[in-house]
Amino acid sequence: MGAANLLQHLRGAGFTISPADGGGIRVTPAGALTDAQRQSIRDHRAALLALLTGAPTTTTDPAPDPLAAVAWTDANIERFLTRRARLLRWGWPEPEAEALSDRLVRRDREPDARVSCADCKHYRPGRCGNHRRAGLSTPDVGRDLGGMLQRCPGFTLAPGSP
Repeated sequence: MGAANLLQHLRGAGFTISPADGGGIRVTPAGALTDAQRQSIRDHRAALLALLTGAPTTTTDPAPDPLAAVAWTDANIERFLTRRARLLRWGWPEPEAEALSDRLVRRDREPDARVSCADCKHYRPGRCGNHRRAGLSTPDVGRDLGGMLQRCPGFTLAPGSP
């Protein structure tokens, strides 16, 4: 996500972003920021300041993501939090759990038929209970495969999944 998309996403989520004294960025309400959002702001600080102040920038951002400009509904937030909690319970590192949960909420808002092991009733941390039907030779599933969006013939939505 580039600086322009990040700015749209934060504003769409209800944050107020402005330049701060000393070359910083003021975000309110700051207490509502996630760690991933804080890191993104740090990563894009110079480009965000250029956007906020109207100064020219040497960075080139990709075209704005139309879904980033759309505010999340209460249902989107609930799905995000449910998935994030499940992944954290399964031992996923917080940044990876947040990134996958975010990606899945965005996928839910698009016409995308791909699925993730994280939403499957057959998945347990590191294992697929339906690996043969899914076309896998072993039940072992690494975190990278578990978080990948894919078309899986063995997928069944887990009860209580968003």
